[in-house]
Amino acid sequence: MSTTQIVSARAFGKLATASVALFVLSAPLFLTSCEKSTAQAEGKANAFFEINADGELIRPTGYRTWVYVGTPLTPNDMNGGAATFPEFHSVYIDPVSYDHYRTTGEFPDGTILVKEMSLVGSKTASSGAGYFMGEFSGLEATIKSKEHFPDAPGNWAYFTFTNPKEGTLADKTKAHPSSSCNACHETQAQDDFVFTQYYPVLRAAKGVGDEVVPENGAERTASNPEGTAAISDADAEASAEQPAVDPQWLPTAETPEVDLEVPLEREALFAYLKEGKYKDFPAKETDMHPSVGPHLDYSWPVRVFMNKIVADSMTAGNDQHPKGSVVIKELFDNDKNLTGWAVMAKTHDDTDMGKGWYWTEFTSAVDATKEVGGGNGVPGCFGCHFAGKDMVRSHFPLK
Repeated sequence: MSTTQIVSARAFGKLATASVALFVLSAPLFLTSCEKSTAQAEGKANAFFEINADGELIRPTGYRTWVYVGTPLTPNDMNGGAATFPEFHSVYIDPVSYDHYRTTGEFPDGTILVKEMSLVGSKTASSGAGYFMGEFSGLEATIKSKEHFPDAPGNWAYFTFTNPKEGTLADKTKAHPSSSCNACHETQAQDDFVFTQYYPVLRAAKGVGDEVVPENGAERTASNPEGTAAISDADAEASAEQPAVDPQWLPTAETPEVDLEVPLEREALFAYLKEGKYKDFPAKETDMHPSVGPHLDYSWPVRVFMNKIVADSMTAGNDQHPKGSVVIKELFDNDKNLTGWAVMAKTHDDTDMGKGWYWTEFTSAVDATKEVGGGNGVPGCFGCHFAGKDMVRSHFPLK
């Protein structure tokens, strides 16, 4: 053996000895690290949120170091000056739940998402006109926990810490009633009560596996792909004439053959509405009021009429309204011209998560084909109406 080989062998022996020693020394640390990670995963609820003995959520802190999900905006300018949520909503998810979602495609029990709101600031920048973030204005959170919210739909609960008049955040708060948030999230959100359809960060991560880092991929949607043929005017018109129907406006249950105060067949119902027969209902508003829902346009005027069955039920304070209850809403444009009607009629004794009600909306006062819904269990309707008493959201008595 040459001198060089002897030296190399001795060096390797020392290196091997040192490596073994290093492994022996580091093994407890490695195992401790793994045990700590496992403990964090199993106890993630305690790691990222705290609910006290009174059922109040302690305001989360440090959430800006979590996984950033996205910042949607529904500005007043695009919603008739009265958007339901006009602020920027910057959303963060705790990192353990994000990793679990990335690995399994499911939000685990103990998930928390925090939504930090900020007002629209400037609408101009060097890049052009747009919407740019202003000052922070509020904080909300949603938590999935079977332990704390066993009776809430999906075990999700929703919290707000915002004091809008004072411009401060509460230190702790109780969850909103399930009827005020869960129904909309259940029917409108794409994935387990979470609006993943608006968050590409979550869509890209869903179930890709533990070995994949979604943001490292190079694939993107081309904003101006080469070779894209121009759309002809004829193609554009044909596309406009045949719009895709959003599933949220399609019935999910059969409408039974029932004898109600109003007909449910489209042409007959439209004729009934045009004749104004509902104006004989005993409960009616004396004047229009701004709509708080998406009927035609937010904040446009509406006027509500209730038949005797539902009016008597509302007077009695019933939690469930009888079969035969009918509510009709006149819809107006900003100039107070009648432009259509919204109708809800209870066809079953059981509400059945909105399937026991018939829902329809005519967006024209002259054309019966301009109809949205037209059946039982329309998600886009009952999703919002869950917040009411057995689907009826109007304040009673009507004024």
